[in-house]
Amino acid sequence: MRVTNLMTLCFALFFGAAEAATTSNFSFDFGVIRHNDVGEPIAFEKTTQIPIVNGVETTLYGLVVTSADDEQFNLNSVHIVPIQSERGSLKKVMGKAMIIKKRGAIFMRTDFDDLPGDYQMEIYIDNELHHTISYQLADITLAKR
Repeated sequence: MRVTNLMTLCFALFFGAAEAATTSNFSFDFGVIRHNDVGEPIAFEKTTQIPIVNGVETTLYGLVVTSADDEQFNLNSVHIVPIQSERGSLKKVMGKAMIIKKRGAIFMRTDFDDLPGDYQMEIYIDNELHHTISYQLADITLAKR
């Protein structure tokens, strides 16, 4: 019995270490695209507070995923929005799958009709959940820089 428990514990520790090593092969940067006065993108600002309206336009925001090596990977996402489905659960929207080498991005644009609230983005790499990002859409205005 003890040997079985020890083997199970070793397997769990090994699996956890392998999972951590796999996740550490990727970096995840989430935020908004900043624009200059003429609307050209000039910077990426890391934040989880996303304004629905940025000046007179909607906001471009999202995620940049970078691999530690040059291997190709599949990148996909599931977006959880604060709207209840017919079954009473939060609405989930599947993102488009992409084949990426080294660095890829998932960007979205807010809409004037978006509801303020708590949102989530689940990030799948090679069909495994690697990271979940919680962020807020808010009725705030992002000052241009």
